[in-house]
Amino acid sequence: METPGQTAARLLTVLEELIEQEGRFLRGGHYDLAVETRARAAPFVQRLCATADLPDVAALRPRIDVLIELSGRHAALLQDQLAEIAEEIRRTDQARQRAGQVVPAYARAARRAAPRFLAAG
Repeated sequence: METPGQTAARLLTVLEELIEQEGRFLRGGHYDLAVETRARAAPFVQRLCATADLPDVAALRPRIDVLIELSGRHAALLQDQLAEIAEEIRRTDQARQRAGQVVPAYARAARRAAPRFLAAG
C-alpha cells in the first residue's frame, strides 16, 4: 500500500506529464487539445490538493511550485488566444453587418438595370 507521500508523488508525476503535453499542444496551436488536457488534469489536481496538508507532501513543494507557474503561463496563453478569437468574431460580425447594409442597395440597382441587358428576340 502506498503512503500518502508516495501517492502525492505519483499524482505529481502524472500532472507534470499532462502539463508538458498541454504545452506541446499550445506550441503547436492545438488549443482545443490543450483545453481537453487541462480538463483531464483537473481530477489529479483535486486529489493532490487533498493531500497538501500531509507532512510527506511538503517535500514535493518545489515540484508543485514549478507546475503552478507553468500552468499559469499556459492559462495566460489560452486566455490570450481566447481574446484573439473574440476579437476576430467581433470583426466578422461587424463585416457581416456592413455587408447586410450594402446588399439591399446593390439588389435594387440590379433590378433596375436588368431590362437594359435583355436580348432582343
